[in-house]
Amino acid sequence: MTYPRPRPRVRLGAIVIGAFVAVAAAIGGASAQNGSAFLPMQFTVSEFRDFARLETACAEPAASSFLCSDLEQVLTRIPTKGVDLFFTEAGEVAAAFAKFQKGQRLSNYNLDNADNLIPRDAAIPGGAVLLDGDYVAPEGASGTWARLSEDEFEGRFTYVLDGLEVEKRVVVSNVSHSLRVEVRVQAPADGAGDARSPETVQYAFPGIGRQQQPTIKIGQAGSFSLNPISQPVQNPSYVSLQSAANNTGNATILRPDVGGDPLAAISLGDRRVAMQAPFEEGGATLAVQSYLGKNELVRYYQEEYADLPGLFTPNILGRMSLWVLIALEFIHSYVPSWGLSIIVLTLGFRVLVWPLITTQTRSMFGMQKLQPEMKKLQTKYKDDREKLSQEMMKLYKEAGVNPAGGCLPILLQMPLFIILWRVFVNFEFAEGFLWIPDLGTADPLYILPALYVAVMLAQSWYSARGNPMMLRQAMIINVVFVFIIVNFPAGVLLYFVVSMLVQVFQYWLLSRGNPPPVPAGAKG
Repeated sequence: MTYPRPRPRVRLGAIVIGAFVAVAAAIGGASAQNGSAFLPMQFTVSEFRDFARLETACAEPAASSFLCSDLEQVLTRIPTKGVDLFFTEAGEVAAAFAKFQKGQRLSNYNLDNADNLIPRDAAIPGGAVLLDGDYVAPEGASGTWARLSEDEFEGRFTYVLDGLEVEKRVVVSNVSHSLRVEVRVQAPADGAGDARSPETVQYAFPGIGRQQQPTIKIGQAGSFSLNPISQPVQNPSYVSLQSAANNTGNATILRPDVGGDPLAAISLGDRRVAMQAPFEEGGATLAVQSYLGKNELVRYYQEEYADLPGLFTPNILGRMSLWVLIALEFIHSYVPSWGLSIIVLTLGFRVLVWPLITTQTRSMFGMQKLQPEMKKLQTKYKDDREKLSQEMMKLYKEAGVNPAGGCLPILLQMPLFIILWRVFVNFEFAEGFLWIPDLGTADPLYILPALYVAVMLAQSWYSARGNPMMLRQAMIINVVFVFIIVNFPAGVLLYFVVSMLVQVFQYWLLSRGNPPPVPAGAKG
């Protein structure tokens, strides 16, 4: 009597245990990162990772960086969901690190990083107050930070510029990329001292990242000018610095705050842009919103920048992202939870692609059934590739299987996956769900990453039926992926888990009546 040869077995329990050990290791690594609590914290310039390079640059006679004036100064670091900010004692922005995804934890602060919006070699900091376009280092600066609400801090600063008294108020939000800034510049009330009397006062930014030729735009009355000449534009809708001409990279956008005095926008040359007010009757006031972050449509939509003329021209995927946003907000108008809204939207998407996944899965199962016969042909015609190809095509035709049948559905649904990813990774939910305090940040209990691993294991189990080697490879990939997704925003992982659960359920339905193939060589 001939017995079947023992099949290589992959024990699911062992794989699950191994995967969860990997999750635990990833959690340990994540916990070791710098925290991202929304709190003002002291941060010295010497703590930047590339401080040695800065120190060397500052030793050069032609050194121009504003940071060179005091390499021992203490900054205030405020990490938000979209950007980590570093303020000077005068409320100026010394560095601003934009985040690829909302809620991302940053710990590697290199001043010369492309995502630092303030150029390391800039002669002025971000949010600098200029007099007639000239930067004067603040004197006697002092400031304090106070919490306004759970998601807002207010900084109040006073200092002197060429004898003029400056009062600055900066409001930082954890859920918004926009700083709300109010600057008052006035001559001393007693007229004492030798105070300067400028014609104009500017609130300026010095460029963006490492870009030597950033894209500069000024919007006004439904139109915009690209890389304008250096002259003031009255009553602008915005002035922007973008690191790329296309819809990528980072952006700094200034626009007049609601209810403030009329302002002008101006490109000052040397990559600088500013909002400007006249210095009249011994004073000037500027109320400005400053967007610092990714040049990204979903974030612009939430910040109400998407309609600014010429700022962002979305491609077809961008327009579809807006449709998804509108659908998500429509669902949320009836479902009183962003978490449930994500689940409903994900289920709707899965219903939409159900026929495509069905076609893909049937093709996959059909190919699995042919594996034993394919291995026989590969052995028989191992030295005749042309004959092997002919016999393979004959086998596919007789079995009614299209080897490319699983590819087209994947290609068709990929744009939808990309759109949903872009929306969920950039949308600010500012709300918790079940045990998760905030859908825009990582799951603090790491339950969603664990669930993600579980559903991916189940999906791999169905995808590699009868092929232990393929299953092991899939498991290794999933375990490695844990280290990537463990700090994803909870909203993104919630989408992934629900989406994959539906797909596993669909695999289960279609697998009934489709037993896994018997390995080649096995006999009854």
